[in-house]
Amino acid sequence: MRRETRYLFVFIGLFVFVLGAVLALNLLLGERGLGSAQAVREASAWQQATRGVTFPPPVTQARAFKAHRWADQQAEVNTLVLGASSLMGVTQAMFPADQRLYNFSLTANATPVVAAEAEYFEQHAPQIRHVIIGLDWAIGMIYLADAVPAMDLSPAATLAGFGAAAVPWTQKWADALSAPKVKGLVAALRGALQSAQPLANLRQTFFELASADYRCADGVPARDYDVMSRGQCLGFRHDGSWTFAGEAHLTEARAQMLARAAAAPSAKFSKYLCSTGGEPNAAVLRRLGSFALRFTAGGGNVVFMLTPLVPGMEQEMLKVDASRRCLEQTKSALDAWARAHGVTVIDAGASENFGCVASEFLDENHAWPDCHARILARYQRDFGRGNGGHTARAGLYRPALGERRP
Repeated sequence: MRRETRYLFVFIGLFVFVLGAVLALNLLLGERGLGSAQAVREASAWQQATRGVTFPPPVTQARAFKAHRWADQQAEVNTLVLGASSLMGVTQAMFPADQRLYNFSLTANATPVVAAEAEYFEQHAPQIRHVIIGLDWAIGMIYLADAVPAMDLSPAATLAGFGAAAVPWTQKWADALSAPKVKGLVAALRGALQSAQPLANLRQTFFELASADYRCADGVPARDYDVMSRGQCLGFRHDGSWTFAGEAHLTEARAQMLARAAAAPSAKFSKYLCSTGGEPNAAVLRRLGSFALRFTAGGGNVVFMLTPLVPGMEQEMLKVDASRRCLEQTKSALDAWARAHGVTVIDAGASENFGCVASEFLDENHAWPDCHARILARYQRDFGRGNGGHTARAGLYRPALGERRP
C-alpha cells in the first residue's frame, strides 16, 4: 500500500472515530438536554425536600416542572405570579409574610396561555387570594391573535409528549452534530477535566441524571440536572423565581445603546409593538377581565403589570412617530380595559419612574429582582395595607418622575 493511501485511510479512520465520539457523547448529552419525565419528577421531589435551587432541562419547557412544584406545595401557597420570563425575578422577599408566593412565570409564555393558566388556578386552587399577571408588549405577547387554549396543569397532563422521547431520532442526530452542541460538548469536557474529581465529574455529566449536591454562595443547596453551566447555582428557587446566575448586569452605556437600538423601526421590539397598530388582542383581554371580575368578587386580589423595560427604552420609542402612535394606542386600550373591569395595571415599562437603574437589568426586557422589588414596594406603599387603607385606582398606575421615593 502506498504511503499516501495509508495516510488517507488513517485520516479517514481518525475522522470517523472523532465524528463517532462526538455524535455518541452529544447524543448522551442531548437525551438529557431534551428532558425526561424522570428528571422532572426527581428535581421536583428534591426541591420539595431541600428548598434548594434546581431545574430539569430544557428551561424553555418548564411548565411540567412548575406544575409538579405546584402540586407539591399548593397547600402552602396563596399568591401566584403568572406571565413570561420578564417576571421571573419576582421573589417571596417582595411580599408580606402572610402572602406565600409561587412564581409560575414561564419562558415565552404568551398572554392567551397566561389567561388559560389564570382560569385553571381559579377553578382548581380556591386557596389562591393574590395574583400578579404580566402583560408584555415589548415581545408582542399581548398582540398575538391566538385564542385562549384549554389548560390542564395536572402533573400527568404536562408530561404528555414531553422530553427526549417525543423527538425523532433524525432530529436528535442533526442536533448532536450542530456547531452549538459541539461547542457545548467541548465546554462540558473541559469543565469535567478541570474539576477536582475528573472521573467522577465525567460519569455524572454523561451517565447520571444529576450532579452531586453543592451550595450556592448564599448557602442554599443546589443540584444540576442540566449538563451546561454546572456549579453556577442556575435554576429556579423554591418560590419559583429564577436565580439569573452567571448573567451580567448592564452598564449605563450599554443600557442606553440597547434602548436606542430597540426604538429603531427594524428592531424586533418596534415590530412587535406595531404588529397590530398597538391594539392588544381584545378577546384575550375580555377573558382576563372576566377572570378578574370573578376573582375579585370572590374576595381575591388581582393586579396586572406591564413588565419593566430597561430605563430609557420607552422614551426612545416615543421619539419615533410610528412606535409612539402604537405605544399610545396600547396604553389607551389597556387603561380603558382596566377601568371597565375595575383592575389596576402597574405600568412599569418606563422602569426609571420607579427608581430602577441600568445595573438592575440583564437585557432590554429582563430585570433583576432589585428592580421588581422597587416596583412592588412603590405599589405597596401607595396602595398596601399599611398606607391608611387607600384602594388602588382602576386603570394604568405609574408614579410621575417627580414623585419617586427612595
